[in-house]
Amino acid sequence: MSSNEKKRLRDRRSQQTLREKKLRHVAQLEERVAHCEQHHSDQGVQRLLRVINGLREQNEALLARQKSLKSLVNSWETELDEPGPVDGPSYGLSSLYEEINNREAQFALQTNFNEPIHQHGTNSLLNTPISAASTPPKMQSPSLDPLSAETMPLWKQIPPHTDDFNTRTMISCPWLVDPDLILSCPDTPNSPLDLLYGTKTNALADMIHTALQRRPVRDPERLGTGWLTYHFSRWVIAPSPENYERLPVFLRPVQGQMTIPHPLVLDFMPWPRMRLNLIRRWHVYCKDRDYLFGLLACCVKLRWPWNEKVLERDEQNELCIKKAFYELFTSESGWGLTPDFIRRYPDLVEGMDINQIVIELL
Repeated sequence: MSSNEKKRLRDRRSQQTLREKKLRHVAQLEERVAHCEQHHSDQGVQRLLRVINGLREQNEALLARQKSLKSLVNSWETELDEPGPVDGPSYGLSSLYEEINNREAQFALQTNFNEPIHQHGTNSLLNTPISAASTPPKMQSPSLDPLSAETMPLWKQIPPHTDDFNTRTMISCPWLVDPDLILSCPDTPNSPLDLLYGTKTNALADMIHTALQRRPVRDPERLGTGWLTYHFSRWVIAPSPENYERLPVFLRPVQGQMTIPHPLVLDFMPWPRMRLNLIRRWHVYCKDRDYLFGLLACCVKLRWPWNEKVLERDEQNELCIKKAFYELFTSESGWGLTPDFIRRYPDLVEGMDINQIVIELL
């Protein structure tokens, strides 16, 4: 082929390639136009615009609510900011006691949580008998009608709890997941050994024993805490005058416990004022509950000699609790806190006489 023929052949091929490229591009454009006509009609566009406007309004409302919540939370953190650990040998109990007295003036400035705590004062809430004007018991039987403030007896007034007893994810009080199992247990353990070493005949005592095994506590505290927990749990599940009378006076709920829903485990604290302090600050400490309860288990002590036994033989040669030890752990003055916990959480002992609750380990 001559050079002219080769050139004409190349030109024809280039023109054919260009025509094919144009045809493909036109076909693609036609597909896009058809898709737009099908899915992007005026009616569809108007519908999407309405959806966008609705989402924009909803977003603005959520941002306004978020801003309001942030301002509320910031006010809480300003007043109830969690104290940091205090170290140093120069920080003794006397200086700690002076600091807590200074912080007491700020205690009344806390958020009132929309409850009548602020107007009555904390001291009055600790000493005022519980009235039925408080929130009705969360675990109360549905067959019981709500009673008026003048007629509801104390043994029916159970503090409002936030625990979800319908799930099996609880750690603190797993035995309350199955109330029927607790109802079948005796009103009081048949033997203190059930709480110290577990049992196959009393499900409630055995589960309390298992829960207490998670903490490094000695036998006196294990037995005292287990005994109080057993009877308080029995009263919560089966409120009755008899079960209420078995509770020591210091463990019975005070008015402040009836105003703020809280986890049930907080009601096991042996000091009413500490219970109220922790309930009102629970939104601060709930995120560190494992550390708090772990330190508390190590620092709560009974004023019982280290080498003194807590059990003795009765006339039937059965092991039973010593009378002196029983009187000790059923009395508020029998319990004490080591300085380690007081230094770490001074706001939880506000309003308490440190000289009365502190216990030094020798």
